[in-house]
Amino acid sequence: MKIVGFAVDVSRSQDERIVRGQRIRQSLIQATLDLIQAGDVEPTSGAIATIAGLSSRTLFQHFIRLSDLYAAAFDLAVGRAFRPDRPVDKASPLASRIALLVSDRAQLFEEWLPVWHFAQRVRLVAPAVGTGVSHLRRLLRERIAVWFAAELDTLDPAARDHALDSLDRTFGLDSWMNMRERQRLSPMHASRAWRFTAEAIVQQALTGPGSSPAAA
Repeated sequence: MKIVGFAVDVSRSQDERIVRGQRIRQSLIQATLDLIQAGDVEPTSGAIATIAGLSSRTLFQHFIRLSDLYAAAFDLAVGRAFRPDRPVDKASPLASRIALLVSDRAQLFEEWLPVWHFAQRVRLVAPAVGTGVSHLRRLLRERIAVWFAAELDTLDPAARDHALDSLDRTFGLDSWMNMRERQRLSPMHASRAWRFTAEAIVQQALTGPGSSPAAA
């Protein structure tokens, strides 16, 4: 997955200095992402500048600290990769929603692995990246709540929180990372195992004590 595109559109600006400055920043951010996607978990300023076709001096004219560039690259990666989920059909059977969510997230998380490794490596030297990781975790949790709203809304508050915790762990990045990196499963086998496990956990979380029967 090559993450491209930028939130700031400078195409209509009349100030050539602003346009040039933004384009340089964009090229530096994209160069950082290119290196991350290639497996570099902590790109150096020299490597980034070389890929962007610029000098290290130019890099630091636009990003005072390398950690600022790391944060900008991470923010762009999140904004491009984690777009709003597809609309959820709440009337769709629970099993169908589980299968679809596993399929969607398996593809997304597999593409995201290089960025995740980068974030884990630099979060201490680039606190903004650590903050971004926390925000991303909250975002993924909120989307789980939407995906299973039909079942979660039937639970009392305490049971809902417990069920949402279970679902968040089941469908989170850490779950995929565990299968791919620790268990060393292939993407195909990891996806199959994830769906099998998820079905059991979701059914238990949403149809256990204190809950109403979930849609089958």
